[in-house]
Amino acid sequence: MTRSMVGTGWATAPGRPARGIRPRLLSGLLAGPIFVGVTAAGVLTREGFDLRRNGLSQLSLGDNGWIQVTNFVVAGVLSFAFGAGVRRLLRDGRAGTWGPRLIWGYAAGITVTGVFLVDPGASFPPGTPDSIPGLSWHGAVHAVAPPVAFAFLIGACLVFGRRFIARRQWGWAAYCALTAAAASALIFWPGGGGSIRSALAVVLTSAWMTVVAADLLTELNAREAALR
Repeated sequence: MTRSMVGTGWATAPGRPARGIRPRLLSGLLAGPIFVGVTAAGVLTREGFDLRRNGLSQLSLGDNGWIQVTNFVVAGVLSFAFGAGVRRLLRDGRAGTWGPRLIWGYAAGITVTGVFLVDPGASFPPGTPDSIPGLSWHGAVHAVAPPVAFAFLIGACLVFGRRFIARRQWGWAAYCALTAAAASALIFWPGGGGSIRSALAVVLTSAWMTVVAADLLTELNAREAALR
């Protein structure tokens, strides 16, 4: 017999709701650790890279730059898949409309960050002048993409924060609010957006996506159990 869960958009036979949702939520679980891990490896191993003066995007330059370009694109693809999982899991519920849209905006922003290369400068790659002689067209596109991506993900934090408030999950709501506030300060506060600040914002927002994906997977497991 078909069973339904009112208010979630689910109306299906036992065992079927998870089809296609779980791997998408797992994408969100993996996106942050993969991106941060590959980026950290680049920061530690790329010759001449100094986080005090070089932005993370500059890891896309030079002989091994393709690794970071791929890292950006993979993070974008995984984030887009995660947004699709959020949409399917939470449709007709809180965060079910704007949650995935904002995550998709972040996915698009981080993908553009990788595809449109930053201009070399600040002595990286090695042999590059300290200053950037002029902003190229792809450098101009790149300059806009990261803050836009962060803005979308900060918006997602706030949307999920409202969902947790409605569910009276105050700890989760506070975590979302603090992540949004910290990321906003690191990126958009006057004097923000520097290399180290941007790196901290990446770690904070990537961790947020990971733990929210884990929470949604727990919710998915509970819904599956209820349908058995």
